[in-house]
Amino acid sequence: MTHSLPIFVLHVREGYEDRAAHIDAMMARLGLSFEYMLDGDKCDLTPEVLDRYFTGDMKTASGATSCAYKHLLVCRAIVERKLSGALVLEDDIVLTPRYEEVAHATISELPAGIPSIVSYEDTRLRFVPRSMRRKGKFLYPGDRDRYTGALYVNAEAARTILEEAEKNKLDRPIDLYHRHLLETGKIHYWWSHPCTASQGSFNGMFSTSIDANRGKVFAWKAKRLYRKLLYFFR
Repeated sequence: MTHSLPIFVLHVREGYEDRAAHIDAMMARLGLSFEYMLDGDKCDLTPEVLDRYFTGDMKTASGATSCAYKHLLVCRAIVERKLSGALVLEDDIVLTPRYEEVAHATISELPAGIPSIVSYEDTRLRFVPRSMRRKGKFLYPGDRDRYTGALYVNAEAARTILEEAEKNKLDRPIDLYHRHLLETGKIHYWWSHPCTASQGSFNGMFSTSIDANRGKVFAWKAKRLYRKLLYFFR
């Protein structure tokens, strides 16, 4: 690659050491440099922060609010550092060897000046229909969110997300908030093809109990295969 892309990995300061070990090893294996976003833990959700950005059920020191706040802090870093954008990963994400290649390709295809989020993961089991796919093309318009485990957020989208969060507050988890911004025309949402990421919380890597979760993981993998075939014939 001609240049590396800024990468932020959302993680907590204490706990989930298995996820940090996974991220460190995977990123070293892929040759990717990154920085952890450690700010935004539950203990950082002060009354001032909650008043500034959140409302409704999200105005509480919960895991969902912490995750959303970490995403907002990455948006702030993009704006304050004057970055053109950044890749944003959650700490249970599993990347394929083609991740950086596809990320560079999709970003090069983005229209300039438009607030844009690009999704790279298959966790939500949404794919680009084969009838829409074009040889040599990696970026396609998405009509729904695909979770927030592996995203590219450009500078225009980062500014829009921050402005909307301060003006209207977040009343839902961050993936649903992205969908809300898409549906209200505030941002453009894009899907990559191929997908190059899956959340380890779904594929079994970070199941707390293998026996208890084996059926759930098998069902998700089977459904993923079925959905890939379904989109292939669309």
